[in-house]
Amino acid sequence: MKTSLLFHQLPNGLMLLGEEMPWSEVVSFAVLFPAGTVNDPDDKSGLAGMTCDMTSRGAGQLDNRQFLQTLENLGIDISESASQTYTVFHATMLACQLDRALELVADQIRRPLFAGNELASCRQALLQELAAVEDEPAQKLMLEQERNFLPWPLGRPSFGTAEGLDNISMADIHNYHRQFYQPAGGVIGVAGRFDRERLKEKVELLFNDWEEKKRPDIIEREVGRKLVHIPFDSEQTHIGLACPSIPLGHPDYYLAWSGVKVLSGGMSSRLFTEVREKRGLCYTVYASHCTYKNRGAIYCYCGTRVRQATESLEVILREFRNLSEEGITEEELERIKIQAKSSLIMSQESTKMRAGTIAFDWYFLQRVRGLDELEEIINRLSVSSINRYLSEHPVTGMRLVTLGNEPIPVSEDMLP
Repeated sequence: MKTSLLFHQLPNGLMLLGEEMPWSEVVSFAVLFPAGTVNDPDDKSGLAGMTCDMTSRGAGQLDNRQFLQTLENLGIDISESASQTYTVFHATMLACQLDRALELVADQIRRPLFAGNELASCRQALLQELAAVEDEPAQKLMLEQERNFLPWPLGRPSFGTAEGLDNISMADIHNYHRQFYQPAGGVIGVAGRFDRERLKEKVELLFNDWEEKKRPDIIEREVGRKLVHIPFDSEQTHIGLACPSIPLGHPDYYLAWSGVKVLSGGMSSRLFTEVREKRGLCYTVYASHCTYKNRGAIYCYCGTRVRQATESLEVILREFRNLSEEGITEEELERIKIQAKSSLIMSQESTKMRAGTIAFDWYFLQRVRGLDELEEIINRLSVSSINRYLSEHPVTGMRLVTLGNEPIPVSEDMLP
């Protein structure tokens, strides 16, 4: 059963978008607004994440324990996170609890308690997460990969730094919340069972007086290098490659995306087959296409033994070259289409996934793509159009980050 999308913009710029799924007994929403680690002061890296975490430690008239107990008693699942450029709050509940869930999240976002006695435990929790990265070399590498590849402050790690977290005070959290938690550029995406008019009235009641403020401009600067090695006592060498691509809104996005899916779209993909299965060079290898607001990126990761690291890197680079020089096959394209359509069908069954997709579509594209549109895009993909794009846009500007006992003997001119 198809329904039209609800579009309703509040005077302060906050956009409400809703897609009814009347067969579902639950409803989900995502509240997203532009406030992320790019807004952290250099000496307080981690401020966006700490502010976000503190919103869950009591809000409105409820302290930390009362807030969590209320969620549990009502069966409302809420999560929140801060990324480089946005903060997002997700909630899923039975349809009959939608109004109360909106009230609780509105309190989180607009009226967090920010109790001073919660700051120490919040800081310790984030420092524990940061310390855990040191025990996960793959994650440590990927954080460094983004930091090295993306311009500063976009590449600033969402975990922050130990020094930055130690520098953050309650005054810093209040100031960050006051300046960056605001409706301009924000969106509420809702999916599931709901009444349109009641939803509009409720959102207006909770968010209409949310004040818009001017955000400072973000000044980007390049800080990365072509080759980076992180000394790390390990029996493995971890390899990270990154290169520029195009963002979600670009007309050729799905052509670039298809090329990456051929490289790394399951156990039949080229990287898995050539690096792991045929040669046994690694225990894991994959590539992904990531999109940011105004740019895209291709990331590749490989975990291998020290003595096989050089050959692993050589094979990976060869597969990137082969992709642009030889293109993809009809069989590979058919596999991509099947995987993509399966993912679409599964997303249609999940109110949480659909609510998130609605919010992120608006954030990145200023419109919402229906499932029919996405299926049509997938159906239109052809070997000739993908291969033409790959031939005309070979991988360039690649950067390498390695983590292990010794760097891989490689020169800058070996990277495209």
